[in-house]
Amino acid sequence: MTREILKDHTSHSWMALQNAVYVPDGAEQAAWLTAPEQKKRPWFDHGHDPLRQSTPTHSLTRRQREDRERLKAYFHINDDL
Repeated sequence: MTREILKDHTSHSWMALQNAVYVPDGAEQAAWLTAPEQKKRPWFDHGHDPLRQSTPTHSLTRRQREDRERLKAYFHINDDL
């Protein structure tokens, strides 16, 4: 039964397995298929996903940056975290 469900590439099940952000209707898919420059489909665009949680950004003070650089030099750490 699963094979029959997954044969339909417009189904919610198939799109969930493809890690799609949302499932477009047939008209939207047709519009993207006829678009001149086929870029990444918006339903697979995870960079601009409105439902994605925002990543926290850490702003370090000047002293924290200096401490971090000193520790990186002391422990011979070359990466930039």
